Amino acid sequence: MSYEVFAQKWRPQYFRDVVGQTHVTATLQNQIRSERLGHAYLFWGPRGTGKTTVARLFAKAVNCLNPTEETEFEQVITGEPCNECDACREITQGSSFDVIEMDAASNRGIDTIRDLRENVKLAPAAYKYKIYIIDEVHMLTTEGFNALLKTLEEPPPHVIFIMATTEHGQIPKTITSRCQDFDFRHLTSEQIISRLQLIADDEEISADSEVLSLIARQSEGCLRDAENLLERVVSSAGKELTLTNVEETLGLGSNLLLHELTEAIEGRTLAAGLTTLNKLSKQGMDLAQCLHQLIAYFRDLRLLAVDSQLDELIQNPKSELSELKEKAQQISVDRLSRIIKILMHTNREIKEYGYAQLQLENALIQINAIKETIQLDEIINKLIAIEQKIDSSESESTPTPNSILPSSSRSHETPESTFEVDKPISPPQKSETPSQTPPKPTLEKSESVSNTEQPDQTAARSLDELSVTWEEVISRLQKISPYLAHSPLKDAVPTVNGEDQIKIVYPAGMFFLDYNETEKNITNTFREVLGKSVQIELVRGEAVAQPEETTESPEEEVKTTPMMRRQQAEEDQQIRPVLDLFDARILETQ
Repeated sequence: MSYEVFAQKWRPQYFRDVVGQTHVTATLQNQIRSERLGHAYLFWGPRGTGKTTVARLFAKAVNCLNPTEETEFEQVITGEPCNECDACREITQGSSFDVIEMDAASNRGIDTIRDLRENVKLAPAAYKYKIYIIDEVHMLTTEGFNALLKTLEEPPPHVIFIMATTEHGQIPKTITSRCQDFDFRHLTSEQIISRLQLIADDEEISADSEVLSLIARQSEGCLRDAENLLERVVSSAGKELTLTNVEETLGLGSNLLLHELTEAIEGRTLAAGLTTLNKLSKQGMDLAQCLHQLIAYFRDLRLLAVDSQLDELIQNPKSELSELKEKAQQISVDRLSRIIKILMHTNREIKEYGYAQLQLENALIQINAIKETIQLDEIINKLIAIEQKIDSSESESTPTPNSILPSSSRSHETPESTFEVDKPISPPQKSETPSQTPPKPTLEKSESVSNTEQPDQTAARSLDELSVTWEEVISRLQKISPYLAHSPLKDAVPTVNGEDQIKIVYPAGMFFLDYNETEKNITNTFREVLGKSVQIELVRGEAVAQPEETTESPEEEVKTTPMMRRQQAEEDQQIRPVLDLFDARILETQ
């Protein structure tokens, strides 16, 4: 007997043997048991997932001469082919006249479809149904599809069409609407490994879980590809399979060298990465395959960096899970995403231009140059803090009208002379209430008071001079939150809203990152300055001018030009300080 390849030898002969497509096989079996068969089926999905196999099983099951099984009480239809009757054997061997398989890639013209329409009218030669299995049906021409439409919609009762394709999007809607759609899905690594282990045990092949896992990853979810890879490795390295000889046979990079390469990328050691890449090239490894392994590795790493509970989605062996989780905690999701993007771009460049080693070297250099990004609001807050420190240092070195430096510079004089110096300073404060008089006796009692210290905090101050008090509050808020004092409250207007109540109206275009925390900070600062508790109410101002402009010309708001967007960005109250600080300008907005 001639040799039979694994993919043919281990092709499922029962619905229960089909791997990973239970949602399809269960539905078809139910239709067979209830004898409610459709007249046209469309099987679509990736290559090597069982479309043609299931089509043949369905053809055997509906034409099986022994479809029933006797139970204790009655005979029931099993929905499975018996594989013992003449119909099952002929269909399995491909010699049945009632099961016609066509390749639409080589029979795509209108003449072929016209012949099919004429043959459909003929009754089955030997069995109950005449089955037409059309592979790669998306390759039919437009004329061919049009010629098939009427027959597909109303075929004779003894005819069933089963069409298979990998390109569901290329099938006309007029065809799909006349068929029952069944989608075939990629198989998981666990399903493929389980099937490969079954084959290995029966064929007396020695292969551990790491070997089978590597083959499963290379098959990309296609069982037929995995079976072909296993057969290729056995033909090359014999039945004693190890990770090393599998990598050499498939042209993959050494597991140790790939580990070194990933370590070099994660540790930003460019020289070590380039050296390892050169070793892989000298060993004759397929660098394109090595690149695919790198993409899969960093994809798993990113999943774990997003959430350590996503371990069910990773493709690497479970034995490496703990190490991957540890590494995922050390690298940000943003950097991993940029690494994957660079590697995928490199893969496209290799396919288009070649020079795999040169392209990978460029990729390593780009990855090494990746810097961790900082959010814009964090940059703005840091710049505002720096600007405030510079302003505060300048204000300390330059005397101001409200400063009491003259009194401290003459600290050896009598209290009377100190009191006389303070007299000309009080008028600029424009104090008309007794609440501003306490600073004088305070300076007379103690000259050791700091120049920047507030007046007597033991006595409560009035809200009559709210504008002066507000400046002191803003000055203290700068130390708590530079962003708060510089931007949202810069143009705010405080007003007395009742006894011990202050209403603060801030611009409509501004916002607070934490409203409750902001209100708490302002309330505490007012209590420190006034010496008593007050109630604060933050109110957003109303934008009056903007609605009038939009009502006059609503189309102008929608049709904004790049120049208009750049001007709006330059006038933004958060971006403007950054531009002024660096003397910069905006080149482009996105």
